[in-house]
Amino acid sequence: MQTSNVSFYNPNNLTEKDLIDSFVIRKKEFQKIINDIKGSDMKYPEQHYMIEAQRGYGKTTLLKRIYFEIKRDTELKKRLIPVILPEEQYNVRRLFKLWEVVAQDLELESYEFIGLHEQMDKHAKEENYEDICFKLIEQRLKEKNKKLILLIDNTEGILKKFKLIEQQKLREILLTSAEIRFIGASADVLEFTFDYEKPFYDFFKLIKLKGLTSEETNELFEKLGEIFNKKDMKELIKSNKGKIEALRRLTGGVPRIMSLLFSNVCCDRGLAFKDIATLSDKVTPLYKHVMDNLSPVQQEIVDVIALSWEAITTKEIADKIRMQSKEVSAQLNQLEKNGVINKIPVNKKNYMYQIKDRFFNIWYLIRFGGEKEKQQVLWLVDFLEIWCSRELLINKSKNKEQDLNFDKKDLDRDCNDFSSIYESSKTLLLKDKIEESIKKAPLFLQVANNTDKYNKFINEYFILLMAKKQYNSLLNLFNEKEFMLKDKYKPTYYALMYFIKNQNEKFDIEYKKVGEELKETVEEIIEEVKNNEE
Repeated sequence: MQTSNVSFYNPNNLTEKDLIDSFVIRKKEFQKIINDIKGSDMKYPEQHYMIEAQRGYGKTTLLKRIYFEIKRDTELKKRLIPVILPEEQYNVRRLFKLWEVVAQDLELESYEFIGLHEQMDKHAKEENYEDICFKLIEQRLKEKNKKLILLIDNTEGILKKFKLIEQQKLREILLTSAEIRFIGASADVLEFTFDYEKPFYDFFKLIKLKGLTSEETNELFEKLGEIFNKKDMKELIKSNKGKIEALRRLTGGVPRIMSLLFSNVCCDRGLAFKDIATLSDKVTPLYKHVMDNLSPVQQEIVDVIALSWEAITTKEIADKIRMQSKEVSAQLNQLEKNGVINKIPVNKKNYMYQIKDRFFNIWYLIRFGGEKEKQQVLWLVDFLEIWCSRELLINKSKNKEQDLNFDKKDLDRDCNDFSSIYESSKTLLLKDKIEESIKKAPLFLQVANNTDKYNKFINEYFILLMAKKQYNSLLNLFNEKEFMLKDKYKPTYYALMYFIKNQNEKFDIEYKKVGEELKETVEEIIEEVKNNEE
């Protein structure tokens, strides 16, 4: 099954019907903005919006959906006229050019604005041309009793080209004119909205788009199944529950990426890691573009941070690339400003750094990491797929031997050596014979060391250890280098750090290294431990 008929990278190419029919996510944000538009008569200057999110989160689609709603709503189209500027506006370098483009689009939207651009052109050589341009637009809007809703994608790309005085003029227009309302979208608005020295500091009402939830992902897949005539879609989603959820968490629930995964997830019953590897190839042009836009020293710093995967300090980065910490700090500040990395406070003075787009980090590990890094990704994908496939292990039974229950048939079919040792160790633990149980743990870990088919059972044992508050015993197991448990059970390791972070500052620092792709899973493990405490 191919999904080439859906324009993942340019929703502007979709017809009105196709876009509206496929609009199943961002409905809350859409309703919030459109309700505001419907409830505003625009007698006075209105609040302006900025939709903020990384690429692929649905900003363009949301803008386009608002545009179509204004054009098709009986009441709205009587008084409003929408103009939408797509992401690639290479010709808009000056403020006057923005108004020229708006005038041209207004002429296309309604015959009432025919001749507006020609009228502007007559004043092209006058000193205050850009002021005249907007005055002519404003005057025509008043004459025709219309209000302009200006929707601009990649707003930061346009604002960065404007001179400071042009930014200030645009801000003044939006503050004082009741004829125009601005709804923008941006992948990076920090510089313009959070820097108090900038004209647009704290100016827009921000709408931040987040990654898809489990429910939204299923809804998206159901709609894609409908579009591509895929029968039994709900059953396919149910049978691929763990795989879909694991991929959602690893990719951050980015709508574009989840759409690209659709055909793999629903047509291939293989493991999630295969889908991650396939997806890495598909997104390479996007992420390669990110790397190519960095300076050579920034590329080197990003390489160190990405291969570390976990958050890393300035000193650790500086030591690896043989640079002074001050020089590295300056580059880190720029990378953070450009949205490439996140800064995580360790204490009042020190910070750790991590790749912001977590799937970008996974892509980098798969594409540029060694066997060790690729193995770490494989272990995490396997862990998440197993974890997300499970039924909740919360059991309120008074019989503690029923807690953390699992399918014993699966275990019985496997190696008797593992089964007998594991069962014995787990039974001892449930009977509070802690020391005897822990002595047996390395034995079943040794049997399972070269296979991942027992991972579910081992992880349940770790959860039970934490429920019994045997934190130090579990920490000792994690520190056994032979078993590489920190990499194999990374979310469980971070859950352990949560329970011991008050014992020592180094454990607190470790816990702060949890990446966004792991937080939801770590929180679930913590909750499961608490639910199984005596």
